[in-house]
This record gives sequence, structure tokens and C-alpha cells, in this order.
Amino acid sequence: MSWSQRSVSIFKVTTSPMINRLKLNHLPDTKISVTNVFNINLNAYIPAFSKPNELVPPTRLGFQFDRRTTLCILAGLVYNKRVLIAGKHGTGKSTHIEQVCNRLNWGCIRINMDNYLTKSQLIGKESLIFQHRCSVVKFKYGLLPWALRRPIVLILDDYDVCTPEVKSIFNKLLGENGEINIPENGRVIKPNASFRILATSTTLFGSQISNFRENSAHLDKWNMVINAPKLSFNQELKLVNQITGKATRENISEKIVKLARMLRRLQDKGKLSLPFSVRSLLSWAELTIILNSIGEAFKYAYLNKCKKSDRLLIYEKYTEVFGSTCSIRCG
Repeated sequence: MSWSQRSVSIFKVTTSPMINRLKLNHLPDTKISVTNVFNINLNAYIPAFSKPNELVPPTRLGFQFDRRTTLCILAGLVYNKRVLIAGKHGTGKSTHIEQVCNRLNWGCIRINMDNYLTKSQLIGKESLIFQHRCSVVKFKYGLLPWALRRPIVLILDDYDVCTPEVKSIFNKLLGENGEINIPENGRVIKPNASFRILATSTTLFGSQISNFRENSAHLDKWNMVINAPKLSFNQELKLVNQITGKATRENISEKIVKLARMLRRLQDKGKLSLPFSVRSLLSWAELTIILNSIGEAFKYAYLNKCKKSDRLLIYEKYTEVFGSTCSIRCG
């Protein structure tokens, strides 16, 4: 049986009545073509929701769907697989998931898995409330039970920064049944038929911004791990042109991308401390239009974030590409 033939049969669990409060559809009620929607040459049709809701991410026009990453995300959504996308910050890992969800009208929420996130925030805790003029101790559910009961995609951002204590909560959630236990009240929360969980990670093996090395047993619970793709020069140029306008600023766009990739190579060689992410590239392009100055935009989008010891080398490369360290007026 092909992927497209099996895609509808996986949605068959009864849903929670709590969803009615958000007026969300429980199950996908239509199918879309992978070729037509994602520009990927694959004869397959994916379950989707015919109408958007308030949890569907906004559309980013012109978004470029990488084939491998898109197919992994779609496999996670269609077959309820756990997908972890690893790659440098600012490469659009979470945005890629959001834009796939956008095309499917599949609601999603993002949770930043930083060091300050606690078990009580995720699972819930007992709270003292006043009911009928009496104080009563009642368990208040956290983010995970709320999300688990709904037909949404839960995106765990910066999963590698999450503490081992908090990460242990997801051991059972990442299992085949995808449920969680609430020890405080003895409840077992079962997932909605259309609940999915995906995550992004800067690295799997620890780095300066990743405080905890990934446990191999826990990592094994993720069905699919994919490395975020690196965009080519032409792909980055296309993104910048969508902001600056290809007709009047094509040459400027090429120089912006050229300098960004030049600085990126220097960072890879250890000569610069701050990487030039795709996020910084797009921010530079947007600020160029807002401030009507390439130099000023570059300073605010990237240069001011760098160490003072790196700035001389950055100025040299800027001069090499643009011919001057002064602000350049956009024509």
C-alpha cells in the first residue's frame, strides 16, 4: 500500500470534548497534492484541514521547501512519527515546520525548551483556589495536557538546551502510545487523534549554547532525525530578492548574500565568533529597506552583535564587497 493510499487511515481515535471550546476540527477532512503545494515531484496526497483556525501559523509567501526536510515533516504528521530537526540557529528549522503546518491548515504551538522551563509548567501543579467561599486545593494542568488533548502540532524549540529532569517527562510521550501520566492526580492523558510532536535542536552532542549532552537512549525515542539543509547562493538570493525587490536591487541583493556567505566561512574557520545566520541575512535585507541604508542596516542586524576584536576583519570584508565602510544609500 502506498503512502498516499494509507494517509487517511491513520486518523481514527476519538477526540476530547475540550476541543469544542476552540472550535477546532478533530480530523483532517481533505487531501492536498504534495507536488502542487510544496513543489516536490512526488505523486502523493496528504491529509489536511479544509479550513484554518486561530492556531494555524501565518503564511510566509515564497518560502522554499527543502525536499528532504519537508518529506520528513510530512511523514511525521501523516504517520504520527517523532521528528527531530538539528542544525545551526537561524536556519529556519521551526519556520519550516510552521510553513508545512500552514499549507495543511494544521494548528501548531511552539514551546521554548530553555533552562528555566519547569516540570510544573509542562505538567501542572496543585493550586489553592476559592470555590463556594471555601479554599480548595485543585490540580491545574500545564502546557502538555492542554496541547495533548488538541489536534495540533507541538514544536519543541531548542530541545538540546532542555534539562535532563524536564526532558524525562517526554520519555512516555515519545513512545508509541504518546500518553503522559499525572502522578499528582493519577490521571493518564491520552493524545488527540491529530496531535503530533516535533522538535528542533542546535546540536545533538553538546555545544557552547547546549548545556546538556543528548542521552543516547532518549535520542533513540525519536523516529526520525534530520540535519537542517544549508541554502545555496541562489536560494538565499531568492529570499533576499523577495524583500528588496529583484528589479531594482538585484545587484545589491547579490552583494548582501555574498558578504553573508563570506562571513559565514570565516566563522566556520574560527576567525569570527558570531555566525551569520539566515535570520540575520533576512533582517539585514529588511532593515536596508526600512532605513534606506545598507551600511546602517548591516550595523544593526549583525555588526553591533559582534565582539570588538572581530569588527576590523568584518569591516575589511564589507569594504571588499561594497567598496566602502560608509553607509550606502539605496537607489
